Amino acid sequence: MSADFWAGYLSGAVGIIIGNPLDVIKVRLQAGTDGGTGTGTAYARQFESTSSLVRGAAAPILTYGALNALLFTSYNRTLTFLAPRVQNPTDPTEASLGQIWVAGAVGGMVSWVISSPTELVKCRAQMRQGTSEATTVSSWGVAKDIVRSNGVKGLYFGGGVTSVRDAVGYGF
Repeated sequence: MSADFWAGYLSGAVGIIIGNPLDVIKVRLQAGTDGGTGTGTAYARQFESTSSLVRGAAAPILTYGALNALLFTSYNRTLTFLAPRVQNPTDPTEASLGQIWVAGAVGGMVSWVISSPTELVKCRAQMRQGTSEATTVSSWGVAKDIVRSNGVKGLYFGGGVTSVRDAVGYGF
């Protein structure tokens, strides 16, 4: 179980460190902050500074490690429960595809507890550009604003869709 936890934690943290700048670009393009022109000049102007490429990364770095740790651990424990004869869950050749899918879906549902608030905070931090808040925005500040205005349940805005996405996606 310890190996599942640490493998998941480290893979999640490294994945965010590498992928967050690309995710910031994706979110900004999808939100239409380039003015709809799609030109390189407009694309480059949408970033106030180099630090805008890492905006919103603190929450995912801290939490996606935990998310992957929960995912790996719950997947392996669920697969062991569903197919007790499987000796090595990382090589589940003795488990059926259905058992593997259910184990992945359970892992996705468990990881939703972390993924839903993490993604909400990350997206809101990434979208705070061109405002007076943009230079001082932090994941922690965004999370505090959400909790202040909507309580802890506000961290799960859009959580139903996120839980279905995670369960089905990790199932496959």
